[in-house]
Amino acid sequence: MCKPRYSEQGQWNATPRLYFQISICLLICLFIGATGPVSGQSYYFRHYQVENGLSNNAVICSLQDSRGFMWFGTKDGLNRFDGYTFKVFRHNPQDSTSIGSNFIHALYEGADGTLWVGTENGLYQYDNSTESFRLLDVAPKGQVRAIQGDSTGNIWFVSGVSLFRYHQASRQLQYFNTNSFFEASSLCLSSDGNIWVATTDGYLQQHHAGTFTAYDMFSHSTRSVSRWIEKIASTRDGRILVGTSNQGAKQFDIVSGTYTDILSYNDDHTEIFVRNFLQTADHEYWIATETGIFIYNTLTGKAKNLRKMYNDPYSISDNAVYTFCRDKEGGIWAGTYFGGVNYYPTQYTPFRKYFPKTGENSLSGNVIREIHADRYNNLWIGTEDAGLNKLDPTTQTFTHFLPGAAGSISYTNIHGLLLDGDDLWIGTFEHGLDVLNIRTGKVTRRFNMQSGLTALQSNFIYCIYHPPGGAIMLGTTRGAYQYDKVRNDFVLFSGLPLVNWYSCLLQDRSGVFWAGTYGSGVHFYDPSTGTKGNFRYAENDTQSLSSDRVNSIFEDSGGHLWFATEGGLCRYNSTQKSFTRYTTQDGFPSNFILSILEDKQANLWISTSRGLSCFNPRNGSVKTYTRANGLLSDQFNFNSAYKDAEGRMYFGSGKGFISFNPAEFVQNTFAGPVYITGFQVNNRELAIAAKGSPLQHSVTSTDKITLSYHQSTFSIDFALLSYTAPEIAEYAYKMENLDKSWTYLKTNRKAYFTELAPGTYIFRVKARNSGGVWPATETTLVIEIMPPWWRSWWALILYAVLAIGIIWYIIRNYHKRIEAKNRRKIELFEAAKEKEVFKAKIEFFTNVAHEIKTPLTLIKAPLEKVIRKAGHLPEIKDSLSIMERNTNRLVGLTTQLLDFRQTELNGYSLSFVKTNIRDLLEEMYTGFKTLAEQKQLELSIELPTELYAYVDIEAFNKILGNLIGNAIKYAATVASIRLLVFPEEENYFIIEVSNDGHLIPEDMKEKIFEPFFRLKETEMQKGTGIGLALSRSLATLHKGSLTLQPGHHHLNVFVLRIPVHQEIEFNLQPGRTKTITTTNQTS
Repeated sequence: MCKPRYSEQGQWNATPRLYFQISICLLICLFIGATGPVSGQSYYFRHYQVENGLSNNAVICSLQDSRGFMWFGTKDGLNRFDGYTFKVFRHNPQDSTSIGSNFIHALYEGADGTLWVGTENGLYQYDNSTESFRLLDVAPKGQVRAIQGDSTGNIWFVSGVSLFRYHQASRQLQYFNTNSFFEASSLCLSSDGNIWVATTDGYLQQHHAGTFTAYDMFSHSTRSVSRWIEKIASTRDGRILVGTSNQGAKQFDIVSGTYTDILSYNDDHTEIFVRNFLQTADHEYWIATETGIFIYNTLTGKAKNLRKMYNDPYSISDNAVYTFCRDKEGGIWAGTYFGGVNYYPTQYTPFRKYFPKTGENSLSGNVIREIHADRYNNLWIGTEDAGLNKLDPTTQTFTHFLPGAAGSISYTNIHGLLLDGDDLWIGTFEHGLDVLNIRTGKVTRRFNMQSGLTALQSNFIYCIYHPPGGAIMLGTTRGAYQYDKVRNDFVLFSGLPLVNWYSCLLQDRSGVFWAGTYGSGVHFYDPSTGTKGNFRYAENDTQSLSSDRVNSIFEDSGGHLWFATEGGLCRYNSTQKSFTRYTTQDGFPSNFILSILEDKQANLWISTSRGLSCFNPRNGSVKTYTRANGLLSDQFNFNSAYKDAEGRMYFGSGKGFISFNPAEFVQNTFAGPVYITGFQVNNRELAIAAKGSPLQHSVTSTDKITLSYHQSTFSIDFALLSYTAPEIAEYAYKMENLDKSWTYLKTNRKAYFTELAPGTYIFRVKARNSGGVWPATETTLVIEIMPPWWRSWWALILYAVLAIGIIWYIIRNYHKRIEAKNRRKIELFEAAKEKEVFKAKIEFFTNVAHEIKTPLTLIKAPLEKVIRKAGHLPEIKDSLSIMERNTNRLVGLTTQLLDFRQTELNGYSLSFVKTNIRDLLEEMYTGFKTLAEQKQLELSIELPTELYAYVDIEAFNKILGNLIGNAIKYAATVASIRLLVFPEEENYFIIEVSNDGHLIPEDMKEKIFEPFFRLKETEMQKGTGIGLALSRSLATLHKGSLTLQPGHHHLNVFVLRIPVHQEIEFNLQPGRTKTITTTNQTS
C-alpha cells in the first residue's frame, strides 16, 4: 500500500508541492469561470502579512495564550501579536535561550500557562517572564508536528511519526514505538478526557486506561490513493472531526464508533485536502483546506466555500489555509501558506460593503452620490464617476446605465436623484436633468439650458426634492426651481433668491421651506405668511449657524431641524431663533458634516469626512465608526444617505457604499487586558537581563523597574489585547506623583517622559475598547528613579551636617578666638603644674625608696642568718620566713621605683646577652606556680623546644615578673603563658600572658600603662600602679612593644613583642672571652 506523506511542512509529502500549486491554480480558474464570485460577500477579512511585521507569510499554526496575546508559528520564526505589532522570535546561534529552529509546526498552552512550541528541531518551552526558550532535552530533536495535553497534565506530542508522552511531574518520557504501536500524524483531546491519535495509515487510535483502540476511517469510503490523516479535532458534542489528504473531512461518532464523510469534493469534483478544523457554533464548523475555507452546517449538510477573490481585498488572502484559532472575543484567525494571517472579527457592527470589482458583476463606480429605492424594492445608486446603478436585492446583481446610446442618460457624473412613481429624475453635473422610466430603462424627458426651456439658468442640478403634496423642486448652482406639470417646465421658486448655490432643500412639518447653500447659509420661506429670512455664520455669536456652507437639512421624528454644515452639526431652536452647535469638542470626529439619518431609537446617524457617527440628541453622546469597524472609507460623500422601510441605512463614500441596520449592532463588552509591551530609555528598547539593563524580566511581566538618574528620559508602549478594532481603542494614562489628571490618547499608545526627577512613580494605564467600554481595572508599573550620588539621601544629610557645621563654626569661631589666648595660658600653666607635680611625685617616691632601701638591706642580712640558725625551731622559722618575704617585697618595690626613675631620665642602660628564653620563662613559671596554687588558680605555660634571643636578663625578668605577677594577682580562675616563635627572617618573638580577671575596657587599654593608674574595679588589690609602666619602658628599651590585645574569648591578653637580635649583642660562653656583635660584625 502506498504510504501517505505529510505535505504541510515539506518533510512528509503525499504528492509533490508543485502538484498542489498547479492544482490550486487550476481550481481557482475553474471556480472563477464556472461559479463566479459572490457579490457583496458577507465575510470580510483583515489581512496581516510581512508588510505588517509578520516574519513570514507561511503561517502553519496559531494560538491565543491565557494572557490574550496571539501567537503565530511560521516557516521563519515565531510571532507574538498584540493587535498592533509583531514580536518575532528566531533562532540565534549565539543565544542558548533562543528558540532552536525558525520553522514552527505546532503550538500548545498547558493548564499552567506554559507555552509549548513544536519546531523542526525539537520541543521547546517558552518562559514569558524572561521571553526565553528551553529545550525539552529528554525529547528527540526532530520535527514536532502536534502537541496536546491530557486531563492529568501530561504532554503528548508527535515527533516525526512517533508518539511520545511526557510526564511533567517526574520528567519522564514515554515512547510508543512505531513497530509496536503505529505511526502518528495528529492528536486531540475528546470531551470525555481521552487522547485520540490519528495515524498515517488512516486509523483513529483511542487511548484509554493505558491501551489503544483503533477505528478505521476509510472502511466504507471509496478507495483512495492515500489514507493519510492530516488533522483531527474534537467537537463540543463528543465527536471527532477527521481531515484527510484525499477524502476531505469526516465526522467520527465516539459513542457508536462510526464515521461519516461530510465534505469530500470541491465544486469541480477534485478531492479536498483538509488542514484544520474550528467549531464556531453548535452546528457550524470552519474547515481549512487547500482550496479555501468551507463553512459547514451540520443541520443542512451544506457548506459555503470562501476563496481568494483577486478583485476583493476583503476575501481570504490565500486558498491554502493551514490553521484556525478563535480568540476570546469570538474573532477567527486563519493562517495561510502564502497570504499570512486572515482575521474575521466578531460582527459587532455588521456593515455590508458594495464596491467595484473588475471582471464581475458589481457596482460600476467608486464615488457614490444619492441612493433611493423604487416601489419594486430595487435600489438606485447615482455615482459621480460611472453613471447610474440599479441593485436587485433578490439576486444581488447590478444593472448599469451609461450615456452614449439612444434613450440613455446624458452624463456619468450624477448628483441628484428622485423617484416619482416609475419616473427617476436624474440631476447631472453641467448636463441638465434627465427623467428615466425605470421599467423601460429609457430616458423620456431631458431638461437643460440648451433644450429651449429658458427657465433653468444652470445645467448643474445639485439636488432634487419632492415636498409632501407639492411639486418637484431643483437646487442648482444658480437658483431653486419648481416643476410646473401643466407646462412641463421649471419655474423659479419665488420664495428663494436666485443668486445662490442651493445644496439641499426641505419643507418642514409646519410648511416652511428651508434651503441650504454653499456660502450663503440657510434661507427659509413660509408660503402661508410670506415670511422670508436668512441665517448666517457670525464669528462672535456661538448661537449662530456654525458655517455658511450647508450640506444637508434633516427634520427628526420630534420635529427638530438639524443642519449639516462644514463647521459642525447645528440644531435649530425655533423659539429663540438660534442654533446649538455640536462639534469635535462634543465628540464628533470632524466638523465637516455631510448627511443625516434617524434610526428607530431616535438616534441620528451622521456621515462626516472622518467616519460615521451615531449621535444621541437626548444625552449628547457620540459613537463613531471607522474603517476599523468595517467601513469602506472614513470619508463619506455629499447627499449620500438613505434609509429603507425596514430601517436599513445606506451611506455612500468615495470607495463605494455601505449598508447596515442599527438594530443588528451588538455592544462590545469585552474588557481585554492592557499590557505594557515596550519600555525605551533614551529611545532605545531595554534588553531583558542584559548587563546594565534595569529590566530583569519581560516588561509584560514586570511590576517594578528601577532606573538610574541618567535613565530618567523614557517612553512606555502599551496595548489593549482586543483585536476587533484595535485602531479605535482609546487609552488613558497617569503617572502618579507627576500628573494630577489622566491623559487621554485616541491615536497613540505610547507615553513619553523626559528627565523625571528622582523618586518613586506609579504609571497607570487603562483602555476603552471598540465598544466604548472603560474597564474597572488598570495596569500599573512602579518606576523608581534613583538620584545621583550627590543627591542621594545620605549626601543630603551630609550637606545638612556640613552646613550646620559651617554655621556653627562661624558662630563659635569668634568666641574661640577670644577664649583661645586665655585657655592657652591656663593649659600651659596646668601642664607645667602637672609636670611639676609628677616630677615631685617621682622624686618623692625615689627619695623614699633610697631612704628605705638601705635599712631594708641592713635588716635582710641578719635576718637570713637568724633563719639559718632557727632551723630546728619551726614556729620561729615560719615567722622569720614571713618577715623575709615581706622584706624582699619591699626591696623589690624600691628597686622598681628606682628603675622607673632611671628609665624616665634616660639613664637606664641595657646589656643584651644571648639567653635561652625558654629556660627563663620556665624558671619564672616555676617561681609563680606555688603562688598560683595558693590562690587556687590554674596556671599554664606553652613553650617551644628552644629559643635564643639577645635580651637584658635583669630587665627581661622584671618585665616577665610584672606581667605574670599581675596575671595571677587579678585572675579569677585561670592564667596562661605562651611563647610564640616565628621564622628566623621575622627577627622577633612574642610572649602572651593572659588571665580571666576583670575584662579591661577597650578605652582603657592605653591608660593602664600610665604611672600610678589603677582601675576602680581592682583598687582593692595591693599594688603601686608602676609595674606596667616600668614593663612598657623596659620593652621599649629592647626595641620591642608591650600592648594589651582587645578582649579575646573574654580574656585579658598582654602581648610582649621583642626582637631576637639587637644592634649591640654580647655572646657570653664558658671559658672564652666576651664577644661583642654590632651590625653583624664581631670585635
